[in-house]
Amino acid sequence: MTFPPAGPPPPPPAFSRPFGVILLGILSSLAALLCLGVAAVLFVVAATSADGSDGRVILIVVAGVIFVIGAFHGLTAIGLFLLKEFGRVCQMIKSGIGLLGIPFGTIISALVLYYLTRPGVVLLFSGRPPAAMTPEERDLVARDGNKGVVMVIVAIMAVLGGIAMIGIIAAIAIPGLLRARMSGNEASAIASLRAMSSAQATFSSTHEGRYGTLACLTAPSSCPNADGSVVAVPFLPPSAAEPGQRSGYRFRLLLPADQGHFVYWAEPDNAGVTGMRAFCVTEASTIQEYRDYQTNGPFAPSDPEQGCPANGRPLM
Repeated sequence: MTFPPAGPPPPPPAFSRPFGVILLGILSSLAALLCLGVAAVLFVVAATSADGSDGRVILIVVAGVIFVIGAFHGLTAIGLFLLKEFGRVCQMIKSGIGLLGIPFGTIISALVLYYLTRPGVVLLFSGRPPAAMTPEERDLVARDGNKGVVMVIVAIMAVLGGIAMIGIIAAIAIPGLLRARMSGNEASAIASLRAMSSAQATFSSTHEGRYGTLACLTAPSSCPNADGSVVAVPFLPPSAAEPGQRSGYRFRLLLPADQGHFVYWAEPDNAGVTGMRAFCVTEASTIQEYRDYQTNGPFAPSDPEQGCPANGRPLM
């Protein structure tokens, strides 16, 4: 009894991912995790910075850009692992941008682009199942799919180097952004002291040399002049006179019983993180600064008769 010759084996239900595609997907996943992690850290830092400060705006912008880059890497990884056309297109866009990295980035990105544009790789990401392809097309997929392993390995080294570069840039940029945030907080604190000094001077000129409490400065109708007249316009906006923590600083107003002078003090809410300097002003209207507050002090004044602590430097 003779048997008819066996026909060709049936095509597989789906293509398996070539090693080169898997490596590119892993690299995109790592890049996405790194970028999203850095963006999350920057967003957290921005959330604790002074409202409206330049440092906060810079942090948010940088974090947003890094987040978008991370999301794009993640989308690329998903597309590559699922063998979707958008994954190949996203990877080609990344490699196209990488061409600008002369000379090594240009060479490696060109190799990746060559790999992703091979006819077999294009068929692999076309969405057509193996059964819908001719045997020649399936052979082309098998040949070209594994053809770029060496090129992808070279690309891995470059991408890992790029990831390391992102880490280096973040390590350099984040401290600078933190310093910018502290500078913004300090500028806001100085502006608050100047506003307080100006408001107290105006209040004193209409209240026989006495200085005002926060309530009197923000709601002058509750504190009439000596002749009984009332000032309708607040000497200080409530938002600029709130005690406690504000824009990374804590503020305190001290007045003696006779209200013959005042002490207004501002210190970092978290010394070395939200600010490096403390500030103080009295009726003399000269703002004193205290550098390296987190290591040198001094402690905040507790007695209005004390005035500003010693060893302050007049702020120019």
